[in-house]
Amino acid sequence: MMKNRGLYPIGIVSRLLSVHPRMLRIYEREGLVNPVRIGGKRYYSYSDLQKLRCIRLLLEEGVNIKGVKRLFALVPCWRVINCPAKKREDCAHYREGLKMKIVFAVESYQGLNSLVSKHFRRSPYFVVVDLDEDGEIISCECVENPYTEIHAPGVVPGFILDLKPDVVIAGSMGQRAQMILESEGVDVVVGAKGTIFEVLQKLLRGEKFEAEPCVHNDGVEKNCNRRGER
Repeated sequence: MMKNRGLYPIGIVSRLLSVHPRMLRIYEREGLVNPVRIGGKRYYSYSDLQKLRCIRLLLEEGVNIKGVKRLFALVPCWRVINCPAKKREDCAHYREGLKMKIVFAVESYQGLNSLVSKHFRRSPYFVVVDLDEDGEIISCECVENPYTEIHAPGVVPGFILDLKPDVVIAGSMGQRAQMILESEGVDVVVGAKGTIFEVLQKLLRGEKFEAEPCVHNDGVEKNCNRRGER
């Protein structure tokens, strides 16, 4: 489709959006937009332009680039800025679609009413939820954690990576597990509480989660998370 081809050079995009070319390069470096390269020059598609407009709206609202990147990793841009239906229908970026696979660590399987587990590695089950471009649930299935009693480093993250998730959600997670998942491009969210359905609603509203120390078998609280807020 013509709307998805690289048609606009960076100078034109800069004038259309009133954005300095340096900022457009920063957005690219941060992974917010990915123009095609032809003969060493950047060319942006019509879809890129629409996404850049969304980025600018968020920045004008006071969200920094790191926050925009974080939001787009979890929620489609049209949900972040609450685009009306008519505007979405005319948006090439919306029509391209953005499906997402989220893996939840849970205590037991009760469908979308499954409670998110307090600890990733010792979670008895993982629930795989597929979302469509509107954030609607396509499928929900449960897999048993075969490594709950095995303490070898990296085995649970490796098992999860085989599921090919975009996002992994748990109450808490060890630093090594977070680093393994994030090194493979998987976004990690810790500090989640409640049922899968409740957590999904919070994610789609762009809410943040605050992780708490988890209690290990020795009864001692330890901060398994690399960051307090994910």
